[in-house]
Amino acid sequence: MLQAIRDQTTYRIVRKIAAGGMGTVYEALQQGVVGFEKTVAVKTLRAELSTGDRFVKMFIQEAKLVAALVHENIVQIYQLALSDEGYFIVMEYVNGLSLHEFIQFHRATDTPVPRALAVFIASRIARGLAYAHSRTDQYGRALQIVHRDVCPKNVLITTEGLPKVTDFGVAVVTAYVGEEELQPLAGKIIFMAPEQAAGRKVDFRADIFALGAVFFELLSGERIRDPDNPDVAYAMASSGTVEWDRLPKDIPRELWDILEKCLALRPDERYESTDALAKDLEFYIYKDGYGPTIQALEAYMRKQFAYLYQARRAPPQDLFDTRDSEVTATVVIG
Repeated sequence: MLQAIRDQTTYRIVRKIAAGGMGTVYEALQQGVVGFEKTVAVKTLRAELSTGDRFVKMFIQEAKLVAALVHENIVQIYQLALSDEGYFIVMEYVNGLSLHEFIQFHRATDTPVPRALAVFIASRIARGLAYAHSRTDQYGRALQIVHRDVCPKNVLITTEGLPKVTDFGVAVVTAYVGEEELQPLAGKIIFMAPEQAAGRKVDFRADIFALGAVFFELLSGERIRDPDNPDVAYAMASSGTVEWDRLPKDIPRELWDILEKCLALRPDERYESTDALAKDLEFYIYKDGYGPTIQALEAYMRKQFAYLYQARRAPPQDLFDTRDSEVTATVVIG
């Protein structure tokens, strides 16, 4: 019976969404019996990395780790599977765009991100991270999950206006690893906390620093530092350099305080929890009784990114036509 259940699922690739250093993400249709279809994302590991134990281990770890994280501000993982071409992850499909694309649009059009929406987006990222940071195992022991790669490319915004953290590919459960296992540098150097850039053991406060760097960019359209070459980038990251003059002069004092606490050089000078950071961001936008919601962000997205809301294909003539509903039991990933 279990084998029969497994044999009822197939994935049909629709298009490539993105390709990165470790793998490729596709939009796919999960197909079942009686015409059942569900749009999902399929993430594959690059072929040249599939033979390396370290990268395969990281890929599998991401699937196992995020499968237990069920939160509206985290992209959900549904399945880890193996085909003739290697491992692949089936995950929630996010119809929308990355925060990187969102920021790039505003930079290209020389318009600032509306401040209230910038704070709202940062608060939702903080909520997703706070959830991950607070997870425990089945025995109630803190897992001490650290994402280690919080950056605009790893935040997606749905067409419903919901920000979601994704790509836990270099995340670690620090409760179960020693400092020697964290030495390989991982993450985007521009957003990296000084202790992470220096190759030292990190905790959730490294993610708080990275989120502070993302928030800085949302508010200013500029990165906290933008060096010309990798050597300078590592030196600036290791020293915790923040080019504060890149921030607009009219940033309210409350937001300056939040940024300074996120981007503090010493981890013990940052927020004591990601939940505390989220509360400060939420207090700023809701202290007067009303503030931005996912509906407000969706309305803004509809205005600025109308193409995201256009139908991509004609609807089926008969949604309940089951004549061609019996599908094969093969998994197709390319």
